[in-house]
Amino acid sequence: MTRTLRREIVSAGALLLSTIVCACGSSDSTTPTTPTTPSPTVTSVAVTGQTPNVGLTSQFTSTATLSNGTTQNVTSQAAWQSSNAAIATVSNAGVVTAVAAGDVDITATYQSVAGRARITIGQSTFAIRGVVTDATSGGILPNIDLQITAGPNTGLATKTDSAGAYTLSGVLAGTQTVSASAVSYVTQAKNVTIVSSNTTLDFVLVRTPGCAYTLPVTSQNAPANGGSFSFTATTGDACGWTASTSTPWITLGTTSGTSSATVTFTVAANPTINARTGTIRLSWSGGFADYTVNQSAGTCTFSTNPFNAGVGAAGGTGTFVITPSDLACSWTTSSDSSWLTVTAGASGTGVGTVSFSAQAYAGPIGARVGNIAIRGTPSGAGNFIVQQQPPP
Repeated sequence: MTRTLRREIVSAGALLLSTIVCACGSSDSTTPTTPTTPSPTVTSVAVTGQTPNVGLTSQFTSTATLSNGTTQNVTSQAAWQSSNAAIATVSNAGVVTAVAAGDVDITATYQSVAGRARITIGQSTFAIRGVVTDATSGGILPNIDLQITAGPNTGLATKTDSAGAYTLSGVLAGTQTVSASAVSYVTQAKNVTIVSSNTTLDFVLVRTPGCAYTLPVTSQNAPANGGSFSFTATTGDACGWTASTSTPWITLGTTSGTSSATVTFTVAANPTINARTGTIRLSWSGGFADYTVNQSAGTCTFSTNPFNAGVGAAGGTGTFVITPSDLACSWTTSSDSSWLTVTAGASGTGVGTVSFSAQAYAGPIGARVGNIAIRGTPSGAGNFIVQQQPPP
């Protein structure tokens, strides 16, 4: 029994030693580590900007959205591209330049993620305006040729009006070269850059030397019904001249030439009862001279609506409207027949209505005709006819 107890004690000690050894052998001697967070990635890129018109530029922006929900401006880091450089170009910094009207895609790529914006380039036009004057006299110069000789609108042309002013309309943005020229003047060219508004561009032209014209006659009297006329200007120099007028009832047949000048013109009939005066200006490199046209007052003419009237044998009444050639014309009416009477509107000024009455007509056989005469002041006449049929 004692031997058995000793054997159990030894066996328990071995088991305890084995447990201790296992516990020691399974212990972990590695140092614990902290988990790392992955870097956010780009999920999308947005491209924004104000679309420019043709000839203008605009800064575009690219914004990246990250996987953690934040955004980042990547304009300077993105790779920029235009789908059609003929419509718009884009720089490495995202500056878009509009070249022509149309649709184009502007793309920005950042970390292999692309964003794009489709924009429509519009055509924007402006005006170049100015005045052309003489460098010697300081006077305005009518009928001067203005033309765009270089730039987006090459070939666009106009002339100065009677006040020396001009307007070139429909001009595209960009740099243009505008030229001003005329006979007996040195041609002058100026550059102007159109950005986003209309532009003023004045010219002061220098005369070519050695011109002098003389007008032997400086005026013309024209009758009220108008006509065709001419005047001459002489010079001893081989220089050029131009003729212009701002008078609407004078039409020039000749507007330019060299050496001695013969200017032909037509005067329209005067429809008013007032005399009127117009001017033709002859310009050359040494100055200018004005030729005066004096036209007599016109006469009053009258039309009626209707032109005439008819009444039956039983008589009757009617009206007609008088319209004069000038609303200032005064008029009176009177009948040349005892059976035809003006009952209202016997006189007036301008447009007026006249009423008349016709007595009954018993015969003899055949129609009778009466006239209501219209007499104008200061002059002129008209007539309204009334025809009456006899009884059947």
